[in-house]
Amino acid sequence: MKKFLSILLTVLLSFGLLAGCKGDSKDNSVTEDSTTKENSKEDMKGKKIVVGRWGGNDAETAAFNQVVKDFTEKTGIEVEERIYTDYNTEFQAELIGKTAPDVVYIDAYMAPFYISQGVLMPLDEQEFELDKFYEPLKNAFLSDGKYYAISKDYSTLALYYNKKWVNEDDIPDTLEELWNGDFLTNLNDKLPEDVIAMTYNQDLARNLFYAETDGASVIKDDIYSNLGDSKVVENLEPLYTSAKEGKIKTPADIGQGWNGDAFGNEKTAIMIEGNWVLGHLQQNFPDVDFGVIEIPTFKGNRGTMTFTVGYAINVSTKQVDAAKEFIHYATGVEGMATWSAGAGVLPSRTDVTESTKVAEDLLKMPHIKGAVYATVWQKGTTMDTINNEYKNYIPSVVSGERTLEDALKKSEEEANRTIEAN
Repeated sequence: MKKFLSILLTVLLSFGLLAGCKGDSKDNSVTEDSTTKENSKEDMKGKKIVVGRWGGNDAETAAFNQVVKDFTEKTGIEVEERIYTDYNTEFQAELIGKTAPDVVYIDAYMAPFYISQGVLMPLDEQEFELDKFYEPLKNAFLSDGKYYAISKDYSTLALYYNKKWVNEDDIPDTLEELWNGDFLTNLNDKLPEDVIAMTYNQDLARNLFYAETDGASVIKDDIYSNLGDSKVVENLEPLYTSAKEGKIKTPADIGQGWNGDAFGNEKTAIMIEGNWVLGHLQQNFPDVDFGVIEIPTFKGNRGTMTFTVGYAINVSTKQVDAAKEFIHYATGVEGMATWSAGAGVLPSRTDVTESTKVAEDLLKMPHIKGAVYATVWQKGTTMDTINNEYKNYIPSVVSGERTLEDALKKSEEEANRTIEAN
């Protein structure tokens, strides 16, 4: 009997397949696919999803609310917003308690950790049109050939200069010449006594792209610090030679909280900073006349850092289709245009960059150019430990207490001791 049923099933399947081959199969499949999609969207009306994010300024809040409003009007899917004040702590607690939202912000820096924990759902490259995204932003959430979040916006670093003291054409084309040539020395001689030529940061979030130039890596074997590597030391030498010579100083050295205040208060003529500083300068220091250019090349290469946040789906969500629909809209042409224009951020999609004409803003254009070649601020799951030790030991280089090689080796040893203990 089993053999008879098996043969009968085979015959029926064969007949069905043959019958399906008759007529215009292409038109049938298109019609069926279209009908399926329409039915699927109809089925999602009245669904509700929770989207977790951290709070922003008033413009970001208004822009997010507008995206949600437009999305709900188009799809019928309701969105409940969940605001985090201590994102990593709260989100991880929710994951443990199985109360995490359906969709959540994921910072690229933390993506390797959450991906390694298996709590994020893989997302299809074609479904979310990832070919339209800047490559570094697309790959910020890539692991083992799968994408786990879709970038919603980004920031990059660029060089800012005060036009009162600096002529753009005089700025050296390379970081080596900027840091180690006569430009900063000559500039400093012309500045008022309480103004320095340039500020900098002792932080791998700012220094990583030149630390890793020419194939160098600050990490080895996926988790261990490699800061003492001779290539890394060589790459960082020009920066800290300049710092030891007093040509550049940190904002703290001159009594300022960060680059934005140092530059806005006209305590420095040049800084390298992210595009988030634009609003700060325009709102709080409207009289400062400044320009923005791409960071000068280093060892013949263009480089900068990029920081991005994406939308991800909780792997345990019961609203998979609705969650995907939200991300598809929020990171699609319409949703991203609404978000980026309203929040004043840079769109992660190249086509939205074009449609919103944001690149016509001369102050933002250097940041946008950087999206093509930027290094993502992300490096495995132990970067906090590695960067903390870097920041602990680097001041001793500037003070002359240690050589750069010795300080980086010490920071490597301390970081790896902590990593092994955990």
